[in-house]
Amino acid sequence: MFWDLFSLKSQEMNNCKFYYEVRNALMPDTKRTVIIHRHIFKNAGTTFDWILKNNFGEAFCDHRDDLPMRQEGEKYLIGYLNEHPEIKALSSHHIWFKIEPQSQLNLIPVMFLRQPIERIRSVYNFERIQQTDSPGALKAKTMNFSEYVKWSMNERVMAVIRNIHTRYLSGYKKVIDLTQEQLSDALKEVEKQKFIGIVDMFDESLMHFDNAFREIGIELDFSYRAQNVAQPFDNADYEIRAQKVLEELGDIAEELMEKNRFDIMVYQAAREKLISGI
Repeated sequence: MFWDLFSLKSQEMNNCKFYYEVRNALMPDTKRTVIIHRHIFKNAGTTFDWILKNNFGEAFCDHRDDLPMRQEGEKYLIGYLNEHPEIKALSSHHIWFKIEPQSQLNLIPVMFLRQPIERIRSVYNFERIQQTDSPGALKAKTMNFSEYVKWSMNERVMAVIRNIHTRYLSGYKKVIDLTQEQLSDALKEVEKQKFIGIVDMFDESLMHFDNAFREIGIELDFSYRAQNVAQPFDNADYEIRAQKVLEELGDIAEELMEKNRFDIMVYQAAREKLISGI
């Protein structure tokens, strides 16, 4: 019965919805699939990288050649994947650009968002101990928390704690302040993307990922060992911790909230979407 459909005239086939359903079932997508982890600094990314490494072994790439990724963006990423056909999952801190559909590759972007104000304390604590000569790390080692936050509010400084989630989701790399356009783009991405997790709902995020990956024929082991964290993800109420950050900052708190206003909206939208889907 199925094969009789192929004997239909071309015009009949064009008008036959069932034919296309059968054709798609018999001719599955043969694109190479690669999971792309858009690793935002201090957003449980190292733990998710551990999961990817545990699943894919040498086929997982923790990409650290930052300069070409920053300079060339998507063009470099696609070229790199084509040069390394063995890669099944890749993680990078510098995938600011949106992941667009490709003719030869099926790229699956994954990222985690974190309560924006609570995250700032974690960023500062890590910057103080990490062995690097980045401006943020150097400043954190010589400034107290309030001084560091005040310095970071300058729009000439890398936007590590200024609406960083909105920047990633909207594909906006510039350090200058964002507009309503970038917020709108970010919220559209939250609605569209299947794989956006929430750090303070880490286990629930993995459960959602597991179901979503299975729907597209990918089965992964989502057991994990927390990596590079000062405390378990679910050890405290993140909103309470955020409030403590604001109280500690005093007069700077208002500016901090304003320059993370979009991120708070994006975080809440992503969190509500995750809750509604589990």
